[in-house]
Amino acid sequence: MIKLLIISDDFTGALDTSVQLSARGAAAYVTLDFEFNTSDLTPNTDVLVVDAETRHLNQKDAYAAVFSITEHARKSGIPYIYKKTDSVLRGNIGAELAAVLTASGQKRIHFIPAYPQMGRTTKKGIHYADDIPIDKSILGKDPFEPVQSSDITQIIRSQTDISSSIIEDAGQDWSQEEGILIHDSQTAEDLEVIAETLKEKGEIHLLAGCAGFAALLPKITGLSGAKPQMPEISPHLLIACGSINPVSLAQCSYAAKNGAPHYHLTPEEKLNPLWAKGEAAENLMKQLLKSCEENPVVIFNANGPDEPDKTYEYAKEKGLGLSQIRTNVVSVMGQLIEGLIDRGTDATIFLMGGDLLYQFVKQTGITVISPVCEVEPGVVLSEVLYKGKRVTIISKSGGFGRESLFMDMSEQFNKIKNC
Repeated sequence: MIKLLIISDDFTGALDTSVQLSARGAAAYVTLDFEFNTSDLTPNTDVLVVDAETRHLNQKDAYAAVFSITEHARKSGIPYIYKKTDSVLRGNIGAELAAVLTASGQKRIHFIPAYPQMGRTTKKGIHYADDIPIDKSILGKDPFEPVQSSDITQIIRSQTDISSSIIEDAGQDWSQEEGILIHDSQTAEDLEVIAETLKEKGEIHLLAGCAGFAALLPKITGLSGAKPQMPEISPHLLIACGSINPVSLAQCSYAAKNGAPHYHLTPEEKLNPLWAKGEAAENLMKQLLKSCEENPVVIFNANGPDEPDKTYEYAKEKGLGLSQIRTNVVSVMGQLIEGLIDRGTDATIFLMGGDLLYQFVKQTGITVISPVCEVEPGVVLSEVLYKGKRVTIISKSGGFGRESLFMDMSEQFNKIKNC
């Protein structure tokens, strides 16, 4: 019986949140199906995670999608709902929180946006990344999704008329408050106190936040069980980067400077899905397969030198907008990754960016994805069933992780392999 529904706005978010549950023994199932039928799931399924894929929708459509999912959950008798939000508040935060609250019929939703383990903290309603207001940080410079404000109430007010208020201390009396209650938190201990307080007051049926607070959901909802077994992992990593987040690009650059072969696509290649079916793409896959056999880390990057400017210039010549750029790039990348798996690559595939992960799953027809564990905070190892074979993949959001992440993981996997 499903006890908890998590609604995410992108695929990497669905995984880095659900793995917090599965790692503690709760049976979690990740789906793209908005109209899920609870009777179709195995009886031991504790947690259903729905990727609503609303990050890039307009506010009206995002509201409608999340409202529909929440209403369906309420009618299905699921007792706990968690609206997963982006850790740096990208997307339709206010509209989606309003949708969950309205569809649930509750008076308030508790929103705990911090993820202290990843440097995301909230103080007096202002959200920070590594002690810098998020709109002033490197995350404010993302060419696709720049963070426009660090003031959470301002973000919410710009998207909904539902009231919001800041709870600066877990002991604060909010019993008469209604709407969206934003909880300050700067440490993991703060999150623990908030979780215990909400549990004591019987206020855990409607919650929101990122993967940070989700790690506490098993404890306060009573979900537990046997942890999933770790699959065998190839120590060879193929990093498939479909993200233009500065953090991702710095990680690729660091790996290349430390000896990892770095393959990239030109604007003409990555913006033409038909190119992925041709001879040039076949030759690139052969190079990648050979390189993965010979090297511990190989970078396959959608972004070459002088990006993203070169891509924007080429797209403008071809009359392509930002939405079409995003769609075409992940389509080409997804086709090549599938081709590499079909050709028997032994490397562990590491997918960077929610758009790429979503496209890969959609176009391969994968229907079940099972999160196993976090390799690092925000870096999720999962298993998928692809053409009757279990395939291990790793995923992360573009903005997560230190610069040396790929090289560090390669060393870690080699140690595991040699134990």
